[in-house]
Amino acid sequence: MAPERARAAFVFPGQGSQASGMGRSLRESSAAARKVWHAADASYGASLSELTGAGSPQDLQPTDVQQPAIVAASVAAFAAFNEVLGVNCAAVTANGYPVHVAALAGHSVGLVSAVVAAGCTLVDEAVALVRDRGRFMAAAAFEKPGRMAAVLGLDEAEVENLTATIRAETPGSYLSVANINAPGQIVVAGDLAAIDRIVNEGRRAGARRVIPLDVSGAFHSVAMLPAQAAMRERLLAVGIDPPAAPVISNIDAGNLVDPSAIRAELANHIAAPVRWLNGIRAIEALGVRHIVEFGHGSVLTGMLRRTVKGIGLHNVSDMASARVTAAALTNG
Repeated sequence: MAPERARAAFVFPGQGSQASGMGRSLRESSAAARKVWHAADASYGASLSELTGAGSPQDLQPTDVQQPAIVAASVAAFAAFNEVLGVNCAAVTANGYPVHVAALAGHSVGLVSAVVAAGCTLVDEAVALVRDRGRFMAAAAFEKPGRMAAVLGLDEAEVENLTATIRAETPGSYLSVANINAPGQIVVAGDLAAIDRIVNEGRRAGARRVIPLDVSGAFHSVAMLPAQAAMRERLLAVGIDPPAAPVISNIDAGNLVDPSAIRAELANHIAAPVRWLNGIRAIEALGVRHIVEFGHGSVLTGMLRRTVKGIGLHNVSDMASARVTAAALTNG
């Protein structure tokens, strides 16, 4: 009898994971990763790989550069991992895949990477999509300026109460919870005045720290409703197939298995909170033995260390980590 394949979940990071030079090592050492970047460059309409691999941190600041670069780097890391496994594809294949993938998930724009890895669409189509996603979000942020801040040390209910109080006391405020990342790590988004207040008053309300984030808008808030509408229209031109394994929703942590549900999620989650912690709890409930983060750095793995116990955590960002992770998963 053949040994049971490891039961795993694959996850993909969003904004905040980027860095100049990311993906360069994999492009130099993996034919599969180079293929992904070539497709990304052609689809982006410029040398995204050059901007990412040799550009300055400032070159990665615009959202319409940053988002496609993150997706390309994550999918390239996944393609390199598949290359090590002997799978000639940048996706989970429906039959004969050597790892039992229970689910895939992505944080914010990482959801697009997860959809590619699940076999729903191709990387070139995804890169063009998130280039436009970045443009839609930048335009929405220009029309309704805002920022984001990380609130550490309070639970979701406490942050909700704090944002409600500040919102009620600040004329025109739309301050709200934007990301629930891990226990005691919640990100809020809102108008400039309200973000200033929560940064200055958060510790008095019991937060350990409140850290302003270096982002260009109030993402995952009502400020992004115009971007959500534009993305809904843009997605009509994107082909989406059923996933080889369920994709976890950022909105309600449910299983996305129908193309129409995936298309709706990709638009709606732009203006909705990313309930990442709920998604990880849903993955835990599947009984997975491993969770693998694909892409530059280890932002999600750091969150996971604070969230899950008894599950092997891995990050694939270069060929060495791809080999180590492939060995861990194929050996159980």
